[in-house]
Amino acid sequence: MSRIPALLISLLVLVPAPATQAQGKPFGGYPNADMQYCARLSELYIRYVGRSEAGPRTPVTPDAVGGTALAQCKHEGTVAEAIPVLERKLLNARFTLPPRN
Repeated sequence: MSRIPALLISLLVLVPAPATQAQGKPFGGYPNADMQYCARLSELYIRYVGRSEAGPRTPVTPDAVGGTALAQCKHEGTVAEAIPVLERKLLNARFTLPPRN
């Protein structure tokens, strides 16, 4: 019986640590500035461009190019390919790009 409380306590201590690191960031942690910028572009794209004008419940034909760029933002090696695509999509939709810093 003494093993079960010790196991529960160790689980309570270990489990919340990884969960708190990813809070507030859609893609977890940002290893570099490009990934942070790509995440901001992704948030704008998903919120304003990726939805139908009729509302979130209407069927929308997915934009494969935009979806690919969103997926590329999650991986450090492909961020450089995703940023220009998302920038172009946002500029075509007449959005001002966020500052890149």
